[in-house]
Amino acid sequence: MKNSFKIVIPLLLIVALSSWIYSEGDDGYFVYLHGKKQYVLVQGKGEPTVVFLTGKGRTQVDFKKVYNKIKNTNQIFSYDRAGLGKSEAIRGDRTVDTMAYELHELLVKEKIKPPYILVGHALGTYIMRCYVNMYPHTVSGMVFVEPSHEYEFKNGLEIRSDSDKVVFRDEFKSYLRVEGRSKAHNAESKKCFDFDTLGFSTNQRIVKDLKLPADIPMTILIAKKVDVDNAYIDKEMEYRIQYFEKWKNINPQTKVITTLKSGHFIQKEYPELVIDEINEIIEKTKK
Repeated sequence: MKNSFKIVIPLLLIVALSSWIYSEGDDGYFVYLHGKKQYVLVQGKGEPTVVFLTGKGRTQVDFKKVYNKIKNTNQIFSYDRAGLGKSEAIRGDRTVDTMAYELHELLVKEKIKPPYILVGHALGTYIMRCYVNMYPHTVSGMVFVEPSHEYEFKNGLEIRSDSDKVVFRDEFKSYLRVEGRSKAHNAESKKCFDFDTLGFSTNQRIVKDLKLPADIPMTILIAKKVDVDNAYIDKEMEYRIQYFEKWKNINPQTKVITTLKSGHFIQKEYPELVIDEINEIIEKTKK
């Protein structure tokens, strides 16, 4: 049964395989954080400020099509995380709570006053969840673009046959360090793929006990267009959508949108959807 040994990767964990891209052609500047240069981009005027957080190993240009529109009405803040793009690496583990703290330091240092609307992609949504727990009164809305969730790997194991479980684990062990990627990219991977015996990585253990905000508008955007060879994809997608639908029980202002018009990088392939949902959140925060 050759089919049982196909690479079967859950949809959201594909984010960890994203290629590294260099920041280019923006009017950003450098800010020193812990003695290291960090690249930030602040443009536009108008409150609230919209803050963009990219996926694992990705640079701030991922959201360029989106923030180029949003900056016409609101201030935007985009940046390269430490070690990615034009930003210098900062020593220490690249966990999502650490990255949330560093984002807060940058916002304070640059006098970007709250409240903020946070817009994150994939791993960036973990950082958002940490941030809103650490600084709850600074966030007025959130847009989750193809968000990761903490039960992806655990659920992936549970729905697979015993033979596929072995292949599944081995595949992700190989993603802990990939030749040709930046040290920072591999450092972020380390905390995404170091799964314990229960099926949780370091970052998943950090976010799984966090509280969801119950009183701010949140939108979750999920791409249903997939091109991976995965016999389990339908079950994974069903579980994923159900997981985020349950957030409505905690926060009635939660909105879940699925689309067949885009793959994982909705902000690049279907930026109009992301722009529309950010603008809707902006309007809700004004009421």
